[in-house]
Amino acid sequence: MSEFEELDDEIAVIRGEIWDNCRDYCRRCDIHIGKNEEVRIVKNCPNCGKVMGFIPYAGIMDYLKILSKDEREAREKGIWRHLSGLVYKKFSADHIYKDFPIPSSWTKVEAIDPHDARKTHWLFGAVSPEEIEVFKKRVNRIYFYGQLLLDGSIEDIMRNVRSFRELNGYSDPYFVTLDKKHGEKTQLEDRSWFSELQKAGLKRVRMSQSASGDVELGHKIVQAYLEAHYFAVKEKSVPGMMFAETGCGGLGGVISYMRNYQYKEGTSHPAEDFKDWCDTVRYIAMEFPRHQSEELQAKNAKVLQMREAEQLRMKRIIGSR
Repeated sequence: MSEFEELDDEIAVIRGEIWDNCRDYCRRCDIHIGKNEEVRIVKNCPNCGKVMGFIPYAGIMDYLKILSKDEREAREKGIWRHLSGLVYKKFSADHIYKDFPIPSSWTKVEAIDPHDARKTHWLFGAVSPEEIEVFKKRVNRIYFYGQLLLDGSIEDIMRNVRSFRELNGYSDPYFVTLDKKHGEKTQLEDRSWFSELQKAGLKRVRMSQSASGDVELGHKIVQAYLEAHYFAVKEKSVPGMMFAETGCGGLGGVISYMRNYQYKEGTSHPAEDFKDWCDTVRYIAMEFPRHQSEELQAKNAKVLQMREAEQLRMKRIIGSR
């Protein structure tokens, strides 16, 4: 079974809240149904139509009072107790979209979480023209549409990345965010992931923000993106960060990691399990990427080419001395 292969489609995990089985209170609508206090007379919520359950509101409240905080999350909200310390508790099916061809005009962004002992995680996203507000900044909705788990030589990794980009209609992204801590780590002969990727042709690299407190701040920024933001075209609220059902799916994929990413018990530090993909999401979110018009992208590409040509010229001059 590959890292991204799904489980047997005949097996399902269904999660529900204890409130789904309440007979005289609809949590969704926040309304009490007095007729159901003693016996279930009204079978459906008069507001939303949800089927009412059989446990009285008072009984549920009495039961929840005797539980610890972690156990309450499991019993009340249906979150498995070992997942009660989830970092992104709001992540849900609302954040998953049916895959579609990403428009060529959308701004492409990427993030890399490199590893020596295990596979490198390379995330692909597109910044749409849809404006939202995150931390009082005007930014744009991000659609994550692809993922690659890569190993082998740097040349093999870059070959796979270039092929993936070509399949999606572009050659270079607006920027690539690389994990600063591991990317700059020097190995034998002063080699690092950053230097070797650059030699293999990687351009427009930005180092991830890794100062003290940045991980916690990054979690808050991602959580803000996960909030629903009004989308005028669809006349409804849609999360500011979306994940492709197939492109980011599978057992070892981004969606699975976002659903299971949690803190170490009793701490505010994330556990290593399910961390890698979530790190790449955080790297991109912390850049607050903006959609760039095709004209601006072309202008930026020309400036970058001139800068790279000047750097190459200076290297030749220094090398000839």
